Amino acid sequence: MVEIFKDFLPDFHFKDIDRLFMTEILPWFFQDTVVTGHKHFMFSHVFMNDGNVVNPRLFEPVRGMIPELLKKTKFIGVTRIRAVLYTNQGREIIHPTHTDIPLDSEFSDKFKTAVYHVNSCNGKTVIGDQEIISQANQMILFDNIPHYGTTQTDTDIRVVLNFNLRIE
Repeated sequence: MVEIFKDFLPDFHFKDIDRLFMTEILPWFFQDTVVTGHKHFMFSHVFMNDGNVVNPRLFEPVRGMIPELLKKTKFIGVTRIRAVLYTNQGREIIHPTHTDIPLDSEFSDKFKTAVYHVNSCNGKTVIGDQEIISQANQMILFDNIPHYGTTQTDTDIRVVLNFNLRIE
């Protein structure tokens, strides 16, 4: 099941998120792959990995999103939070289909994925046959099922925030 929440954050909180991600405040790190083994690129910033906060100084606006997520779904922990920035490459690039937690893992059914669109653009998050265009302040919540994203052609950047939520 895919749930879409428009206007996910209150306006004051969204403004903090927008300022963090859409200005020069946040350092971005180049990655030469989007999904392991495929030659696409992106920039990322990891806030949490394996349940541990990586950069506490810049984490506060993101941490404030967790209670909002708890209002939408039950989970017992957050294992990873990563921001991704895609640049406009002059054409839509479709990234490989993947799951955030490998399906052959004994824990794959114990996670949900949440994708938050920071800015509006024609880049997409695609889950099954459902194409969801990036709209600012929109959260998508879904089971750990195959999905993929695309780059955009109408803005310089596309920024999304990805949460992996432990549900059991």
